[in-house]
Amino acid sequence: MDDIEIMVEVDEEIFSDELKVMNALADKISSRMRSILGISAKITLVEPSTIERSAGKAKRVIDKRISK
Repeated sequence: MDDIEIMVEVDEEIFSDELKVMNALADKISSRMRSILGISAKITLVEPSTIERSAGKAKRVIDKRISK
């Protein structure tokens, strides 16, 4: 089965050095994804402005599966 990871940039106002706070936020996002979309995903919270921006067409999905 394939796994999905969603990287979420956390706003500076919300970002915290406390692991407990960040884990709670990731769990909340994961729970909402599961209840609204019906999918389970690993949520990875990242610091503001760490996800690469593209000048042209946005690349929102990165497929890291190994081709057979």
